[in-house]
Amino acid sequence: MRRALALFSLAAWGWAAAVALLDRRCRLTLDDVEPAVSGPRVSVIVPARNEQRGIRAAVASLADQEYRDVEVVVVDDESDDATAAEARAAADDGVTVLQGAPLPDGWVGKSWACVQGAERATGDWLLFTDADVRHAPDTVGRALALALGHRQGGGVTLLPVLETGTAAERVVQPAAAVLIRSFVAPGPLVRSPRVPVAIAAGGFILVERTAYEAAGGHAAVHDSLVEDAALAERLKAAGRPLTLASSGGRVRVRMYVGAREVWRGWRKNTSLGLARGSLGLAMATAGLGAAVSVWPVVGLVGPRRGVAAAAAIAQLVARLDVEPICPTPAPYRLTLPLGSVVLALCSLASSIDRVRGTVSWRGRSYAHGGGA
Repeated sequence: MRRALALFSLAAWGWAAAVALLDRRCRLTLDDVEPAVSGPRVSVIVPARNEQRGIRAAVASLADQEYRDVEVVVVDDESDDATAAEARAAADDGVTVLQGAPLPDGWVGKSWACVQGAERATGDWLLFTDADVRHAPDTVGRALALALGHRQGGGVTLLPVLETGTAAERVVQPAAAVLIRSFVAPGPLVRSPRVPVAIAAGGFILVERTAYEAAGGHAAVHDSLVEDAALAERLKAAGRPLTLASSGGRVRVRMYVGAREVWRGWRKNTSLGLARGSLGLAMATAGLGAAVSVWPVVGLVGPRRGVAAAAAIAQLVARLDVEPICPTPAPYRLTLPLGSVVLALCSLASSIDRVRGTVSWRGRSYAHGGGA
């Protein structure tokens, strides 16, 4: 059993390191293109529910874009804080703040807000972003230039820089980036047209309206709590996949602040993972994932320390690979095993939520995990 775990751990982290090294040759970044200054209208849609903390800075950064034809539509999704007031305080003539309609049965709030924003938008290109994301002035122009250079696709999704401020964030956020990049949506599979694996960063999805509508838009993923990944899958299935690129530091977000938000956020985000199966299977998978993550460290004091050392080196390679998108103080680069264990527990908690029949997010409860 221990030998099997050792070999499985080595294989898993060897794969992660290989993906990291192979992807470096294929990755795109906004640094690769010159920013467009004018062209088709881009409508930026910002769904917002109880986002008073960061929405003013987010809207201000969108209003300050150098690209000439940008409109911004903020949809206040029945917030019970000062979200709408904060958005209006940062708004100028190119920004519209809408009061969202009541949430229909069977819908998740973010998709409903996105649908309302898309209906109000007048652009040929739609940019879906979050109310806590800040954009450098040349972001829209460069992203559109990159998308227009890949017209066989449906648009571009950008990896933001994930800012962190507490120990919980610095442990878990890089681990999440590693696990997604290595196992959930590895670059070689995302780029292959022969497999359905797709990924999108919900903080920046720029999509041509024709592709968005052909894929069914957010209405087609209305019950998914992880609507960005679900939309990316539909776009790829429709033959208009999103091109994944780095923002080059131009898009920045602090997804969660503190341990409580980290737990709640990843408990929701992992609803597409272990939660698909039975609770018993979820428990077994979570346990295996945690064991594979910690074994390279634990095994260093056992009889198979050579295998453990190789797995630990591979694990470190995978962790260092995400440092540009989730920079942390140097000591946190050794905490990937701990972060992976926390995420396994988040996914297990999400599975329990499904058994109970309800997932809660932003003050709302969704039956059966929001259909995710």
